Amino acid sequence: MVEEGLMQILEKVYEEKGFDFRQYKESSLKRRIQRRLRATKVESYKNYVILIDTDPKEYDKLINILLINVTEFFRDKEAFDIIKKKIESKLKIWSAGCATGEEVYSIAILLNETLGAKRDNFEISIYGTDIDRDNLTKAEEGVYKPEIADGKIMDEILNKYFDMNSSLRIKDLIKRNCFFKFHDLVLNKPLDEVDLILCRNVAIYFERALQEKIYMDFYNALNDGGYLFLGKAETLVGPVKQRFKTVDKRWRIYQKKNY
Repeated sequence: MVEEGLMQILEKVYEEKGFDFRQYKESSLKRRIQRRLRATKVESYKNYVILIDTDPKEYDKLINILLINVTEFFRDKEAFDIIKKKIESKLKIWSAGCATGEEVYSIAILLNETLGAKRDNFEISIYGTDIDRDNLTKAEEGVYKPEIADGKIMDEILNKYFDMNSSLRIKDLIKRNCFFKFHDLVLNKPLDEVDLILCRNVAIYFERALQEKIYMDFYNALNDGGYLFLGKAETLVGPVKQRFKTVDKRWRIYQKKNY
């Protein structure tokens, strides 16, 4: 049972801003909200409720700290190598919880490298979704600080797919197949007819019941034989486990079974 004062904060965030964190893990929520309590010098959840009632701008600061936005280009390179080998022909892809878009563009670059001259023979669609609208705006712009590439992106890839000045900008040949939209995994229906879903290090912040719901949504969103790619600290839970076969245990890659 979530602590009463904490739940009151979460209810207000949902009612006022439409973000539903009520089924996120309590321990994670407490850590994040405590940062705002310290920053505002508020000593209790009850007093923090009073604060957000009197200072609506505090909602935005709280939501920013509750959202999980950790991403980078080609994170866990070995996992991307597995995608290249096993699912290179799958061309409708959903990055759920895409943050500022690095994963989406990494996939687009990977496909371009894999398909080469045959690329234009394929209809490639890569969808990045998130509940943070500011991050979605950044993702659509495709502009990043140069240091994001330090030691993580080969010079050959940088020169081929980025315009480099004071910042790094994704070239249009990559952006043209990438689409970003608002989507709440808790409240909204999943995408449909997807060949590959990547949702890495998102579900670990959810309570088990919500994990089961989201994983079943992913199952329903996938085409027969489609793939689900989770984070290294995540695993399938609940009845949906029987509906996937494990492709790679270490990298948490699963394939939807055909019935």
